[in-house]
Amino acid sequence: MVGIRTVLDILAGLISLVGVAPLYLYLDRLPQLAFPAALLAAVLMEKKSIKPLSGKVPTVISITLFLFYAVRISRENILEPAINILVILLAVRLLSERIPRNYLQIFALSLFALSASSLYDLSPVFLSYLLIMILCIAASLVLLTFYTVDAKLSLSRRGMKRLMTVAVAMPAAAAPLILIVFIIMPRPQFPLWNFLSPAEDKVTGLSEQVIPGSSLLVRTVKNPVLRAESPKLARTDLYWRGIVLNAPQGNAWVRMPVSERAFVDTKGAGLVRQTILPEPNSSPYLITLDTPVKVTGIRADQSPDLVYTRKRTGGRVRYVTESSLKQNQSVSGAFDRDIYLRLPEHVSPRVEDLGKKFAAEGKTDRKILAALEEYFNTARFRYSTSGLPRSADPIGEFLFEGKAGHCELFATSFMLLLREAGVPARLVGGYYGGDYNELGGYYLVTEDMAHVWVEVYLQGTGWVRKDPTVFALDFAGGSENKRDSLLDRVGKFSDYLNYYWNNAIVTYDLDKQITIFKSANKVLRNFTFPKDALWYLLFLLGLGGFVAGYRVFFGSLKSSPEKKLLRALYGIIAKKYPAESISSSTGLLDLAESTGDPYIRDFAVTFYDSVYRDHVLSAEEVKRLRGILRALESSTGKELSTGGTRHKSLT
Repeated sequence: MVGIRTVLDILAGLISLVGVAPLYLYLDRLPQLAFPAALLAAVLMEKKSIKPLSGKVPTVISITLFLFYAVRISRENILEPAINILVILLAVRLLSERIPRNYLQIFALSLFALSASSLYDLSPVFLSYLLIMILCIAASLVLLTFYTVDAKLSLSRRGMKRLMTVAVAMPAAAAPLILIVFIIMPRPQFPLWNFLSPAEDKVTGLSEQVIPGSSLLVRTVKNPVLRAESPKLARTDLYWRGIVLNAPQGNAWVRMPVSERAFVDTKGAGLVRQTILPEPNSSPYLITLDTPVKVTGIRADQSPDLVYTRKRTGGRVRYVTESSLKQNQSVSGAFDRDIYLRLPEHVSPRVEDLGKKFAAEGKTDRKILAALEEYFNTARFRYSTSGLPRSADPIGEFLFEGKAGHCELFATSFMLLLREAGVPARLVGGYYGGDYNELGGYYLVTEDMAHVWVEVYLQGTGWVRKDPTVFALDFAGGSENKRDSLLDRVGKFSDYLNYYWNNAIVTYDLDKQITIFKSANKVLRNFTFPKDALWYLLFLLGLGGFVAGYRVFFGSLKSSPEKKLLRALYGIIAKKYPAESISSSTGLLDLAESTGDPYIRDFAVTFYDSVYRDHVLSAEEVKRLRGILRALESSTGKELSTGGTRHKSLT
């Protein structure tokens, strides 16, 4: 036999774990320690029969801790105190006495905690947590109805298994309805809870300034930046444009407004259409395949130098881009050449001399550019993310001494030498490369692909992309025909599931709903129903209605043996014990205890042993219960001892 309370305690512990687990890393130290301690203490208290918290004690503790975190709540900081309050209240409730109300509070607090975790990360793992919680809560609510009637009730393992199966089947049966509601429920363009979402401390993989010599080491992280549905492209075309840096500011290169307007001549150009799903971040810049022609599907501003910024940050978005594979941009309007020739206040003499040397060797901008490319190609530079120059002259140290650096040093030194030689140039920050996922037909771009390259202005052509990093001896251009290992294939499949989740569930919005409804409307308008099929359908509907009505009508005329026996028992009790209050929630064992009648106890034990083992009463069991009723009706309540021992004539 299995006690219902034992199973309820196990389910309550599992539900609370599922609710807190996704939030645990975001909690303060106090709830991080309090929750597991409360969970462990609850188990020990049950095993050692220690009395749980009761009365006003849990309330006082809850109010005190609530106030402790409530004072931290502000307009800019709502979520963090709220999740700590939820977990603290849950920990207190785990230590409280096991009454139905406290169980329900554990379920509610756990569900709220899990919902709050979606503001930090709404990945497919969240769906797994949610499914587990729904199944556990459904089973717990069924068990709680029995627990409310009789807290000491126990079921056989077989009966418990069947009861749990029925409980779990309920949310499964509701799944089609949930799917329909998800599809048709109107959804806003922006999540209503965006104001609660925590702000990102760092722009993912993309910086709004470049500072040569600012660090000795660049750490690479393979966190996803974006996924772009796209046809497969050549590796050399995978430049993802983010920001243009055009002006010196102290030791840094930053972004300043410009007047001329760049545009792409699409005549004869191969245009690539992509649907881009970036990871949530606080950067206003939209990443596009270089060179972008148009961005749709999101409210965004286009700068003259083909940089796109969105009006709202945070949350998941998706947008569509059209890009040209041409590597140059034409310019309309007045071009201020001097803006792109400005130099930092402090440039070392050796860097100045090298730039002037290229200016003297080349009579035109194109020849100066060609000479500089030849220099980088023969200087035996190496690509490195460690041991970077940190001196007062990082560019000079990179060019003349160490000759090792990452893309920022390559691009900055290349641009600086061009400006010293009188050729307009600027930096472009973004990403280079991408792992193509054949299952989903998209590129995955990660943080370690962050990259900086140079755009050079050439008279008559416009801005031309140049990437000096490719001249490094150990430049990792990547193989386009690389064979994926088993681990790579598993990783791509996992990422595909994550992408499908984000694309189909997380970013499902009003635009998608309208598209689905338009498609369905078009199909229905063009659909013609065969005449014969219509008659068959009407016949089947009529037959189904007749069968359903027959079962409802005649089913109401007869009752199961169990219901008949219970009605007979309640009728006898009402006559013999008119002072007893009987309702639908009154348990048989409670009646036996309040009346002290051994026949009622005998009936209750026999009835529970049969019905609550989840099987239909046999003819022998029905006969036996009827015998108990006859004995009860004719008894004076004194024939049997109060110990509940069954009468020999009834056994």
